[in-house]
Amino acid sequence: MRIINDRYEWLNFYPELRELNDTAWVAALAKAEFLSVPAGSVLFKPGQPCRGLLFMVHGNVRVSLVSGSGREISLSRLQQGELCVFTLATLLRSADYAVAEAVAETDVSVVCLPTEYFRKAFSGSPGFQEYVLGKLATHLHDTLMLFREVAFDRLDMRLASLLFRRFQSSRVVDVSITHQQVALELGTTREVVSRMLKELERNNCVRLMRGRIQLVNVEQLEQIARRRTAAAPGQKVSRFR
Repeated sequence: MRIINDRYEWLNFYPELRELNDTAWVAALAKAEFLSVPAGSVLFKPGQPCRGLLFMVHGNVRVSLVSGSGREISLSRLQQGELCVFTLATLLRSADYAVAEAVAETDVSVVCLPTEYFRKAFSGSPGFQEYVLGKLATHLHDTLMLFREVAFDRLDMRLASLLFRRFQSSRVVDVSITHQQVALELGTTREVVSRMLKELERNNCVRLMRGRIQLVNVEQLEQIARRRTAAAPGQKVSRFR
């Protein structure tokens, strides 16, 4: 389908969907809603009903798992051109949001395909069905990788890996992030993160500044990030918590 109307300009971020032209998908697409969400807003949280499938157009959304005690661990970040698989899984279950919470880190623009029209497209458009199931399979793989990291990788390795990915994605030598934000990413406490960051600083991997972390030695940081625990399967792994 050729994008000739500004209403469909967002599909340029979703080339696989842009090429679909069957009747069920085109009819559902016409019912898509455009939403603007200010930074700091909660897009969804446990217990809320799901309005429809969300497609990220602009901005960043952090999706996290929150315990009853208030501790958090990041599950993923949604950015431009990404479908929200958490809304997808909720829609396929025909249930309310169960465990994840999504918060806008920046001002966000999303397209919402309302539940009724999502179901019509999913049942009537083989191309759309294949697309969303593929995204769900990719998300399952990513979730398993996260579970493996949490279960088997030492926390210092996960910290180094997080910082390495941040430096890579931002393509700058320093990132704006607090110790508390890092702790939320890793599902641990600020005190533990501060101790480990100090160790990385002593090893000349990073330099700590107020609200920022500066890269000093990318090779050494990457080496720590890529190290794997030598524990055999079933062996207890010692790590900070």
